[in-house]
Amino acid sequence: MTVADKHEEQELNILERTLKRLTGGRATNTHTAFEIHEMIEKGLPSQDIIYFVESLTTHYNKEMTLKVIGISERTLYRRVKNPAPLTAEQSSRTWRLAKILTKAEDVFGDREEAQRWMNTPAMGLEGRKPIDLITTQVGYELVDDFLTRMDYGVYT
Repeated sequence: MTVADKHEEQELNILERTLKRLTGGRATNTHTAFEIHEMIEKGLPSQDIIYFVESLTTHYNKEMTLKVIGISERTLYRRVKNPAPLTAEQSSRTWRLAKILTKAEDVFGDREEAQRWMNTPAMGLEGRKPIDLITTQVGYELVDDFLTRMDYGVYT
């Protein structure tokens, strides 16, 4: 197996685990990145996002998590009574958060440690907390790149 094949397999594994994380482990018919893209465009179900937000440990400030997603707590929980999917933008932001958490778990080998790291200033991110950076696409890419470098043992 080449390095490229291994990377592609790892990326597919991250996609599948991220999807499971967002659906509460529920089986879906979604299997490819294109199908996930379509699902995000249609909007992730608010019930799944409530489950996801509540599944995060005490290391997470719910307000910051919802800021990353781009929705207020009140609006999210109002959707319990009136279920409606998130917007495509909110769904995309939620996907980025869940995917970076999944990747951090791979790097740190532990869910708790990954979540703790997300809320800790990192020298490789100019002393910023990863959770604060992933509110934008550029910040997400900085955190994702940093995790990749950490995974390969390159911290600078």
